Amino acid sequence: MPHSNPQEGAHGDLVVDMVRDGAVSEIPGILTGPLVWSGADFKDQDSYTLRLSSHDIKEIEAALETFKSLGLDGDQVSQPNFPLPNLASRLSKVAETLHEGRGFVVISGLDASRYSVEDSVLLYLGLAEYVADKRGQQDKRGNVLSHITNSKLWDVPVEQRHAIHSNKALPFHNDMGCDLLALQVRRSAHSGGSTYLSSVWAVFNTLVREEPEVARSLLTPDWPVQISGRTSRHYLAPAFAIHERRLMASLDPNRFGRHPASTDADIPALNAAQTHALERVSAVARKTELELRLETGDLVFFNNWAVLHRRDAYEDGKSSSRHLVRLWLRNTRLGWPVPPQMLPPWQAAYGETSKTKTRIYSLYPMATYAIPKYSAGSAAFLIEDSDE
Repeated sequence: MPHSNPQEGAHGDLVVDMVRDGAVSEIPGILTGPLVWSGADFKDQDSYTLRLSSHDIKEIEAALETFKSLGLDGDQVSQPNFPLPNLASRLSKVAETLHEGRGFVVISGLDASRYSVEDSVLLYLGLAEYVADKRGQQDKRGNVLSHITNSKLWDVPVEQRHAIHSNKALPFHNDMGCDLLALQVRRSAHSGGSTYLSSVWAVFNTLVREEPEVARSLLTPDWPVQISGRTSRHYLAPAFAIHERRLMASLDPNRFGRHPASTDADIPALNAAQTHALERVSAVARKTELELRLETGDLVFFNNWAVLHRRDAYEDGKSSSRHLVRLWLRNTRLGWPVPPQMLPPWQAAYGETSKTKTRIYSLYPMATYAIPKYSAGSAAFLIEDSDE
């Protein structure tokens, strides 16, 4: 079972000045602590699920009515105007589990059929506010909610959309720049579409033991990450980093290297060691993955720095579409310090200097799908069509 001490095992004393002149001089020893887990450690869903009782749901619905009576909009949801006096302490423990424990929690028990779409989103925001007090922007337009779906309203071929707007499988990845990732299941798939989690720390331990050169490659800050601009740009960063005694991952196979649509020849391609490292991360993560059996109305929260996620391909029903609503969150009290080389996407999501002043809470996916120039990125973020 996972170890109990969250402070053990990052071995910060072994990795001070670990990276010198762009090369990794030393890799850490085996990591320990509650973030080292395998899916086999969890015998049933109750071991990672907060199940809401009928009393909890009554309290949540009362908080919803309190908030609605104030005439505020979704961006103003906060603990004082969404009061959960009894449930608050349990949600605070969820936050601690995400940052200091195993790194993920499922919340179940809400019957989605009881609520309008607007009320469902407000319930989601209200509960999330007790887990993390800051909501990140997920694109340059200022969207705070992101809809992960393959809408039947869109007539654009799947091949021309972002991967999250298709029914295709997604590889193991992080949403680069996100602290805590939250998903609300608005509708499940007819078949397939399972979400899987895997511990970054457990993956790294396996690589340190079996293929230390792969671990070294992941820690080396020479991974090209493409970002947008009037001309395409990039920065170099590690895929994994040890920062303040914690292992942190910022890895998306579809965000590394030059996008095929880019004309920027300065963006380097991945080298053979990096390509091999991505293959090994995926293979090792699958060996220790946990399949989440999420149902309509469920919420899942996980530490995006410490947990990789993927999904299966899926099939929708004739009149329904799988639909998850995503939030990017940060707990300003418990949130992990971010390594400087991983800051660019994090600043775009949470930075105080963002150019976007209007924060958008779209209740539904876009009615008309705009074909992106760049469809790279499993999380569909940061590579934009232009800065116009």
